[in-house]
Amino acid sequence: MKSKVVIGILGLTGLAAAFSYGAFPIQTRTVKDGVYTSAQADRGAQTIEDYGCRNCHGGQLEGGLDEQPQLVGEEFVNLWSGRKLDELAEKITTMPADQDEAYHVKAAAASDVVAYLLRTNGYPAGTAELPADPKVLKLIQIVAP
Repeated sequence: MKSKVVIGILGLTGLAAAFSYGAFPIQTRTVKDGVYTSAQADRGAQTIEDYGCRNCHGGQLEGGLDEQPQLVGEEFVNLWSGRKLDELAEKITTMPADQDEAYHVKAAAASDVVAYLLRTNGYPAGTAELPADPKVLKLIQIVAP
């Protein structure tokens, strides 16, 4: 009788493990899947203006004179391809680099800036906004358009 109980418990434990987070691969999306909305990208464009990003990254975000990286174009896509959106959003929250942390872009606005950069780099908009949650952004991979 004890062996049936033990086997039953082991079976239930195995079943529970099969349905746990580690048993199935987490579905990763890419930026080609329409992970932001046009309205969100519009807010991101305003944030770019509000924070003066063009002062360092160039008028068309093509890269600055003092080796500030491109935010638009092949160099940007190559630099970020294979990485996740949480990394890009985190980087944005450290900008502008020449300002104190109190004046850096906040996480909610950073996801709007990411949306703008995605649109500007040719990635399609979707029907749901890109969240600011790093756990969600970590599941979205940047790939070449």
